[in-house]
Amino acid sequence: MPMSSTRVFALGLIILALVCVLGLDYIQWRQGESAWIFGPRPTQIPSGWIEQTLSDIVKEQVLAMGLSPDVISQYRDSEGIQHMLLEATPEQYRNLESRLDREFSRINATATKKEREQSEGKVYILWRIQDQSNQLLSLLVSFREEMAEAEKTPGPIPPRMAVNKVAIIIDDMGNSLESIEEVCRLKRPITVAVLPYSSLSRETATIARRNNLEVILHLPLESLFNEYDNNHTPGIIHSAMSPEDIIDTLEESLSQVPFIDGVNTHMGSKITSDPDIIRLILTQLKGRGLYFIDSRTTAQSVAFDVAQRMGIPTAYRNVFLDSEINEDFIRDQLIRLFEYARQNGRAVGICHPSPETLKVLKEYFPLVDRYGLQPVFASEIVQ
Repeated sequence: MPMSSTRVFALGLIILALVCVLGLDYIQWRQGESAWIFGPRPTQIPSGWIEQTLSDIVKEQVLAMGLSPDVISQYRDSEGIQHMLLEATPEQYRNLESRLDREFSRINATATKKEREQSEGKVYILWRIQDQSNQLLSLLVSFREEMAEAEKTPGPIPPRMAVNKVAIIIDDMGNSLESIEEVCRLKRPITVAVLPYSSLSRETATIARRNNLEVILHLPLESLFNEYDNNHTPGIIHSAMSPEDIIDTLEESLSQVPFIDGVNTHMGSKITSDPDIIRLILTQLKGRGLYFIDSRTTAQSVAFDVAQRMGIPTAYRNVFLDSEINEDFIRDQLIRLFEYARQNGRAVGICHPSPETLKVLKEYFPLVDRYGLQPVFASEIVQ
């Protein structure tokens, strides 16, 4: 059936309108303006862009609250994960938490508050934020809890009368915020030895420093007998390495843990009995002004003697507190350490952050006063 002249006319108007729309859109595109049809197609989001957006969201919300960018510090670890550290007040954190929850929800990112720990009136909250592309951001927020007025004025500090000194080093730190918080709760001058490449090495060192504890690097060195750990410990120095590789490995481990004042040895029975290798390592530490503690995992260690001859502030371990994970054994070793310090003027004890060890330290560390000892950081023992 032939179309009427009215329908032909209407169809022509529709075609003409489409041609005009296409023409105008093409002209806008050629002039660099926004175009609907001829505009660029969405491109794939570049690698790393979303991860940067996560940290940008935190920065934007912090600045939007009127805070200085100086409250934020950040770094990227060896696996490419972005880490941010932030100090705030309780009120600021409550404000920031609601803002971040809203913003991360908006972009379908998962924000998990993994741990909430308290020490010396401070709260630490670790956020793990993950987007849909599995990009990760680690955010550690710290703030001081509000105190009652009666708690704000500390009592007088009694004068210290002790002369003999004892230092306790807790090794293998850096894998648990709970461990560093338990150490902070002891309210004693503990030296915290942090493993490089541990999952929470920087967070652990940061919390320790903010609670006025001393931080040292727990440097992995090759053992004579522990083949498994020799081959599975990140950052370990092997005797078969060239001098250049030893220095590079050491420098990388040193960069993993902030705020360090010294270094002690993790394993190391093979390396510490080799004067040439240990001298090479100690030369680098001396150049950085770091002190050295020989953990003495072998009686054949020459590390302390070499360090002394090189003029490096040094000491060595006198007592292992928890070579057996048994509360009675650990308590007896702690008493042995106190006795050694009282008889010899100074002593260094080394232990690990096991629940049993931390429990014994909490219950029996106060005996240090009965023995007339001054508990100190390892830096005050070295000579």
